[in-house]
Amino acid sequence: MKLRNTLFVSGLLCGLLSAQASAAMVSLYGTDVSFTFDDMALGLYGGPTSGVPYGGSAPIVVGNSLIFQPTDFKAESLNGNGGAGAVTANQTLIIDVAATTPGFDITSVIMAEDGDYRQDGIDASVTASLRLGVTSTTTPCGLFACKDATITNVGGFGDTGVNTVGWSGSATVDLADTAGWGSDSAVQVSFQNNLSATTLSNGETASIQKKLGGVGLYVNQVPVPAAVWLFGSGLIGLAGVARRNRRN
Repeated sequence: MKLRNTLFVSGLLCGLLSAQASAAMVSLYGTDVSFTFDDMALGLYGGPTSGVPYGGSAPIVVGNSLIFQPTDFKAESLNGNGGAGAVTANQTLIIDVAATTPGFDITSVIMAEDGDYRQDGIDASVTASLRLGVTSTTTPCGLFACKDATITNVGGFGDTGVNTVGWSGSATVDLADTAGWGSDSAVQVSFQNNLSATTLSNGETASIQKKLGGVGLYVNQVPVPAAVWLFGSGLIGLAGVARRNRRN
C-alpha cells in the first residue's frame, strides 16, 4: 500500500511538472507596452514564438499592436457536409498587457480581423463574430476589477459564386466607458474569433478563413493632476526667488 501511494504521488508530481513545462509563457515588447501569453495555447491563431510554427507564423509586434498570421483558422462546408451542415472554428486567447513607458497608461484596446470567404448556393452561408474583453489587473471598480467587453457580428456576406472575397471586422473597448476606470497600466485581454460555414445541399460551397488578426492599444500620457502642476509651478517660482536673492 505504501509503495502504491508513493508511486501515485510520484506520478502526480510528474504530471504537474509536465503540465508546467507545456505552458510556455513569452513576452513580446512593443513601443509602449508588453504582451505576455502562453505560446503553446495559440492553437488556430498560429505557432510558438520559438521552434517550428504550427497553424501559421509566430506572432509579431508592430508599434503597440500584437499581430497574428494564421493559416489554418478556417471553417468549410461542402455539399451539405455529409448531412452535418454547419462547420465551426473558434479560438480564444488570453493576453496580459502592461504599459512599459513611464508616465503612460492604456486607454483603449482594439481588435481587428480579416480574411476571405466563398459562398455559393441558395442555402450556403458563412458568419464571423469577434469578442473582445478587457479586465484590469490593477484597478477595482467597486468590489471587483474593472472590466468591459464587446461583441461584433461581421455583416455583408453574400453569394460569391466561384470567387473568393475578402472580409474584415473590428471591435473596440474604451476604458473610459466604464465608470471609475478611464485608463490603466496593466490589463488582461480576452481575444476571441468565431467562424462558421453552412451548406445544406449537394453542389453548395461555404468557406471562410481568417488570415490576419491583431490586438492594438492606444497608450496615452497620464494627465498630471492640477494640484501637482501648481505645486511644480510654486517650486519654479521659489527657485527664481532664490536665484535673485543670491545675486543680491
